[in-house]
Amino acid sequence: MPFAAPLALLGLAFLPLIAPFWMLKLRRTERTVGSTLLWQRFGEDLQANAPWQRLRRSFLLLLQLLLVVLLALLAAQPFAERPAALARDLVVVVDASASMAATDVTPSRLEVAKALVLEALRDLPSGGRVSVVAAGATPRVVANATADMGRVRSALAAITATPATADMGEALALASALAARAGDAQVLIATDAAFAPPEDHRVAAPVTVLQVGRERRNQAIVAFAVRSAPTAVARSVFISVANLDLEPATERVELWGDGRLLEARDLFLDPVSRADVGIDDLPLDVRVLEARLAGADQLALDDRAWAIVPPDRMLQILLVGEGDPYLETALSFLPNAELYGVKPADYGAGTKPDLFDLVIFDGALPATLPRVPTLAIAPPRTSPLGTVTGALQDPALGRAAPDEPLLRYVDLTTLHVARATRLSLPAWARTVVPTAAGDPLLYTGSRDGVATGVLAFEPRRSDLPLQVAFPILVSNLVGELVGASQAPAAAVAPGTLVSLPVPAGSTGLRVARPDGSTLDLAPAVTGGATATFASTDQLGVYTVTSLGLAGASPVPSGSAAASSPAVSASPVVVDPAAPVQFAVDLFDVGESTIAPGSADALERLGTGPGVGTGGAAGGAAGQRPPARDDLWIPLAAIVLAFLVLEALVFQRDALVRIRRRLGRGVRRRPSAGASA
Repeated sequence: MPFAAPLALLGLAFLPLIAPFWMLKLRRTERTVGSTLLWQRFGEDLQANAPWQRLRRSFLLLLQLLLVVLLALLAAQPFAERPAALARDLVVVVDASASMAATDVTPSRLEVAKALVLEALRDLPSGGRVSVVAAGATPRVVANATADMGRVRSALAAITATPATADMGEALALASALAARAGDAQVLIATDAAFAPPEDHRVAAPVTVLQVGRERRNQAIVAFAVRSAPTAVARSVFISVANLDLEPATERVELWGDGRLLEARDLFLDPVSRADVGIDDLPLDVRVLEARLAGADQLALDDRAWAIVPPDRMLQILLVGEGDPYLETALSFLPNAELYGVKPADYGAGTKPDLFDLVIFDGALPATLPRVPTLAIAPPRTSPLGTVTGALQDPALGRAAPDEPLLRYVDLTTLHVARATRLSLPAWARTVVPTAAGDPLLYTGSRDGVATGVLAFEPRRSDLPLQVAFPILVSNLVGELVGASQAPAAAVAPGTLVSLPVPAGSTGLRVARPDGSTLDLAPAVTGGATATFASTDQLGVYTVTSLGLAGASPVPSGSAAASSPAVSASPVVVDPAAPVQFAVDLFDVGESTIAPGSADALERLGTGPGVGTGGAAGGAAGQRPPARDDLWIPLAAIVLAFLVLEALVFQRDALVRIRRRLGRGVRRRPSAGASA
């Protein structure tokens, strides 16, 4: 048996020292006597005349001798050798993506993967070195070429599942660079392989996959948005739920607002399908919304999502026309709207239409259309809004789609139109109200990214202003056009950089994360600069407040854009007078699809021994030191058992007395009960 510290065997020299202690020890038999007066002199004579006693056989002496032998062996660190199955330089890649938090294996895929890595490290050659790469949204090296297994265990224990997609391509490139430094290297990947293998990456070392995960039972919230309802009076919530399982599922969707339950719906989901939920009439005082899936699946990270309700603001509407009292009255009664009017002859560059939220052209069109939401009524000529092909006299109405949102609460069955413009439906539009012949009387759509609507007739040339449906239709049109142009503050993807503007006069920003921790950001330049927030690794709501502001004006000073290093997202407005919030959500169908992938596809990315290293790896593999199995753990258990046995033997008389007393107490209890 080889030893790591053979000098510790010198401890066996203590064996001869134990016997003299037993020879010097006076062993007496305890007896109960009436007095010790007559026995004191006798004891002194024995100690004076017999300092040494004959060594007697004793089980306790044998235990002590064996204990010294075991302690010496334990200090010598014995081990057993066997052929090593791993390379001397091992690079471990641990998948820390969101799918590794799945609980189809206990306690989670990530914890099982780390346990498999520790088990595999038993095959590491003696003196082998280990590097550990945590493959998250941004892969990082948490242990670099260390032979200290304690450090490796600590590095593995510190890896947690991140609510994001792992950049496995970058992780493999990092592992390949670490493996290229050694002649005998190997890459070990602990993953569920629930992703498409990066085909354009090659690893300059053999790759072995430790795969975890068995099932794919998961339902996820894949979209959550708040926007103005078509009525422009209330807001609506849209929730999209995906069933990524191969079996049908029933989920309960809950909508929470500012910590209170607002509504709950039960959804039946077909296998590998999506279902959308729309909830109208959102309370006006709600600012933070949360969607929850109440069912039990195997991945909890995608069962919750958050959305920030955009604040109310006044709409600026510009009406360009000769004047229609019916239209003006309907527009003036819109909530949170200010109406401005201008004659077609006075419309020009000085009007600045781009400053308005909606521009309505009544019977007129400019040469250049504004880049803001536009509603054209009875356009007089062909334009990008549509081709004018003639006129319609007393057109009969056709059948509109029953689920058309613009016609909600609008009854047009008795509508009579005297005259309308005949238009060809553009490719970007959808027909809302058709004639019986199929000509569009009302259509909307997105024209080159601009929300646009066209009404083919003037309201005053019909009986529409005399019907209850007229103000509702106008409200729906405004809500559709303005709501479509103002996308809600988009949720930030986990791990994404967020650029936050620092208001003038502010010394910086303070960001409160979902777990309650805060981070202060300093601008590059005092006042008016921006600060970048990168710690978006938690799902939930983040709150941003300005520092050093006193009596700030409630005028927005800039925007905060969620962006990757090269791509910008929708702006998030920062108000110096009040905190602003943004949400980080996991809306990733690929990550929510937790079905284990192909381990073979990952292993094919690696090279065999000698490939890329001139054959050195193959020669090094044959010269690997053997793997070692430490034997100190069973020895320590044996030592502990011997210590317990020695204590029991040494205290055997006391144990006998205790047992007798307990026996007498048990015998007395029945007699006491009988006398009572």
